[in-house]
Amino acid sequence: MKITKLSWAGLILESGNTTLYIDPLQNIDVIAPFVGDAKFPALPVPYPKAGTANVLITHIHADHFDEKLLKQLLADKGLLWGPEAVRKSAANIGLRASIARLYDTFYVGDFKVTPVPAVDWVGEDQVSYVISDGEQTIFHGGDTNWHGYWWTIAERFGPFDAAFLPVNGVVGSLPGQDLISDMSGTMNPEQAVTAARILKAGYLVPIHYAQFDNPPTYTEFPEVEKTLESAGFKQRVIIRRLADGDII
Repeated sequence: MKITKLSWAGLILESGNTTLYIDPLQNIDVIAPFVGDAKFPALPVPYPKAGTANVLITHIHADHFDEKLLKQLLADKGLLWGPEAVRKSAANIGLRASIARLYDTFYVGDFKVTPVPAVDWVGEDQVSYVISDGEQTIFHGGDTNWHGYWWTIAERFGPFDAAFLPVNGVVGSLPGQDLISDMSGTMNPEQAVTAARILKAGYLVPIHYAQFDNPPTYTEFPEVEKTLESAGFKQRVIIRRLADGDII
């Protein structure tokens, strides 16, 4: 399995003749009023070298569901999967989409995909994905918050070669909400390390951090890197940082 890290929470997976995108993000101007101006530009998302694009979406928020990019990627009869809200939004912009139902395994070319539970910070439908090409198995956590499903996922699908987990521990509120919660809306670094340990991941690849910080509506956890390093050492979890565009 060849994995290319895209910006924010995005990945490209390649195996055999199949190219699979997860939460690809490129048009960050749309989300700037909420998350603030990006600290560095979004990586241009490459198109498949051969065949059509296939896309997994964890949930409907615009930093994971980039409508403009998806219409371009999927123009050549590509397919998209996500929760019901994703399917509805995709249909509204003329894209074909299938519902990713919890524990309902499906195949995308050379990849076996199983949606598993996730917890969204404002209660939207959200899933994480277990993905295998028959040789390696990875976990992609979107921007889930901490939850109690890690043990079930580990028992049913683990161990994992790698876990891609959000670490920015954001505190804030969505547009239109007056109340800012003091509770983080995504996993913080220590929680992500703990989840990776429970999942028995070969290593943790931190995602969904560093690019945006816009207090008070979108405030990133302080000293993410330092906390990752400390938690990884204490829990004996290997942290593998990838810059946008890096390939493993």
